[in-house]
Amino acid sequence: MSNIDLSALVTAADKALNHDMAQIARVKTVCRRRIFAVIDEIAQINLAAAVAADQLPEDRLETYRLGLDWIKAMRDACQPLVADPSQDPERDDCWPPVPAGVAEMAAQY
Repeated sequence: MSNIDLSALVTAADKALNHDMAQIARVKTVCRRRIFAVIDEIAQINLAAAVAADQLPEDRLETYRLGLDWIKAMRDACQPLVADPSQDPERDDCWPPVPAGVAEMAAQY
């Protein structure tokens, strides 16, 4: 009979998975922080409500769409950063630029 608890054994595969999960979490956290620095959660909710109620002025609708496209591009930019942990997600050049007018519009909502 052995006194070794094999249920606490951490394999190389477990370590790699934990490292991958940590990298994913790090990249997603940086992405979220960068998005919210431009358009926070409340502004996103308020803008979505204005669009749903057909109360967003026509000239701002295109800017709203640019903002949505930018958020999608930010999320898409996460994949290569997760795949290549040697890249630093804190670097500005890893992320797409904010379209003109998006931050200004978000500040009003």
